[in-house]
Amino acid sequence: MNVLIPIETSSRELLYKVYLCQLLAKKGFKCYLGNKYYIYHLANNLKGYIYLDKGYHKGQSELLYRKIKKNNGIIINLDEEGGIDFADGSTLNGRYSKSLFDFVDLTFLWGEAQYKLISKNLNKKSKVEVVGHPRFELLNNKFHYLYQKEVDQIKNKYQDFILINTNMSWGNNIRGDVFVAKNYGTRFKCIDQIITLDKKKLEAYCSLVLKLSKKYKGNIIIRPHPEEDNSYYLNAFKDIKNVKVVYEGSVVPWILASNNMIHPDCTTAIECLFTGKVPLSYLPADYPADLVTELPLEASKCFTNENKLISYISENKDFIKFKKENYLFAEEYFSFSKSSMKIIVDGFCNLKDNSPKFSSNKSFYTGLLLRRCSYILRGLIMKDESYKLSENKLKGFTENNIQQIHNLINSKDSKMNEVNFKSLNKQLYVFSK
Repeated sequence: MNVLIPIETSSRELLYKVYLCQLLAKKGFKCYLGNKYYIYHLANNLKGYIYLDKGYHKGQSELLYRKIKKNNGIIINLDEEGGIDFADGSTLNGRYSKSLFDFVDLTFLWGEAQYKLISKNLNKKSKVEVVGHPRFELLNNKFHYLYQKEVDQIKNKYQDFILINTNMSWGNNIRGDVFVAKNYGTRFKCIDQIITLDKKKLEAYCSLVLKLSKKYKGNIIIRPHPEEDNSYYLNAFKDIKNVKVVYEGSVVPWILASNNMIHPDCTTAIECLFTGKVPLSYLPADYPADLVTELPLEASKCFTNENKLISYISENKDFIKFKKENYLFAEEYFSFSKSSMKIIVDGFCNLKDNSPKFSSNKSFYTGLLLRRCSYILRGLIMKDESYKLSENKLKGFTENNIQQIHNLINSKDSKMNEVNFKSLNKQLYVFSK
C-alpha cells in the first residue's frame, strides 16, 4: 500500500521521517516522502493510499481531506505541534478540533494530558492513540549514534560554545508583520500582543548576547527559528567575532555539542531535556505568562535577569544533568517511556488495506515534471515569498543527507538493508522493499 508523507521543516522532521519510511517499507508499504507541493500532487492522482497528516488548520485542511477521501485515502494525523500550548489550551483545541476527527481515521497524540484536554472533541475514542512522538524517542541515548558524526564536526569547528535557540517567528518573520497578522489572526485572538512580545524578546536577546559575548570566552551560536528573518541577527552581531548565526541541519547535534543551551520558551527545550541535559530559559522580566508556552519553561532553569543568567553560566560551565524523577510532565505530555515508532508502525499495519498499484503511466510522470517546473518558476520569476520560506525550511532535504541517514540506520540494523530508496526529483523520494 502507498503511504504519502509530506515534509515541511527538514531540521526537525527529516531524521524521524526517513526512519519511519524505512520501518514501513520493511513491512511492505511503499512510502513517498516529499515536500507538500509534490505530496499533494500524489494525493490528487493516486487512489487507496494512507496520508500522514502533520497538522490540522481550520479552513485549509478540509479541502485536502475531501480530495483524499474522494480518492479512497486513509488519513492518519501525527501533529508536529501536538504538545506545546498556551495556558488556555487554545492551540491544541484548534489543532484537534471536532472537524479534524470528522475526517481523520486515526490520530496519534503525544501524551495523556493532551488526550484529556481534547477528549470532548472526539466522536470515536477508537480513532485516537497516545504514542508520544518519534522525534522525541530518537533523543534517547541509544539513538545518539545517529548524530555523532555531526556532533564531532560541530565541536571541531566551534570548540566550546553556547547555543541560543530563538522562536520569535511572529515578531521577526521572514514575510513580515502584516503576513503574520493576516495568517495567524484568525487562529489567535491576541496575535498583536504576541507580535509585540516577540519584538521585546528580540530586544532582550540582543542585549543578552552583546553582554554575554564580552564575558564568555567561547563562541555563541544563534540558531533562529526557520520562519525568522536571519538578517536581523546577522546585522545586530556583524562586528562581534565570537557570535555566529547558523541554521544548519537538526538542532539535536548542536545541543549535544554545546556547553549550554538558552531559549525563550521554545520546543527545543524539550528536545534538549530528553537528550539528558537541562536547558536555560531567558525571558524579559515583565513577560505576560499567558502569551508564552509553559512546558519549555518547566523543562528549564529559568531567568528573567540577564546578569544573573550570565553569572550562572560563568559559575556552571556545563549543563545540569536531566533526572527523570524531577520532570513528571515528560511522561504526561510526551509519553517519554513509550516506543513511539513501533506503535505508529503497528497503527499503519492495522489500517492497511488493498490499494491500487502505483500509477506509472506517462501522464502521471508528466504531471510530476510539470509540477517541478511550476515550483521552480515561483521562485525564479514570481519571487514568491512562500517559495522562499519553503526553501529555507527544507534546507538539508537532499538525496545525500537521506543516503547518510539510510546508511547509519542500516549500520545498526542489518535487516534495513532490505529497504531501498530512490529520488523521483530533488524533493520527492520513494522507499520500498
